[in-house]
Amino acid sequence: MLDEQGVGAVAPDAIDSASGALLPPDPVVADSARLRLGTLRALAARRPGGPVSQLADAASARLIDDIKAIGAVLAAARAGAAVPADALDVGAGLVVLCDLRAHLDRLEADLLDAAQQVDLNWDLIAAIMGVPADEAQRRYRLLRGPQASL
Repeated sequence: MLDEQGVGAVAPDAIDSASGALLPPDPVVADSARLRLGTLRALAARRPGGPVSQLADAASARLIDDIKAIGAVLAAARAGAAVPADALDVGAGLVVLCDLRAHLDRLEADLLDAAQQVDLNWDLIAAIMGVPADEAQRRYRLLRGPQASL
């Protein structure tokens, strides 16, 4: 089924050669994934005792607020901003960004665990991520540490 949707071949430019960072997916693919997850979240929210908890919603709201705050710092750092950012503002933005990155790394590791739990193999996981299988496994080991089991 995923092959029918264009997933299955590793894009040669899925990894930034300079930084080693994963590049964002095709916008159409990302929007399709958002739609699917939004539907899943809406269904779960309607179910009593569903997996979407108030605690998870509060954590998500905090992450969104953090992203907006970083955007505000960047806007204030631009020339001509009504209220210019100072060094402490930019430093605070960097701290919050580091916290966000750590949270995203935990989410990625948890999703890679979940992918294995639903019997996705590393070749398919890698294809979904748009990287070679050895890179997907390397990222997992990096995120989970040396004790990570593949």
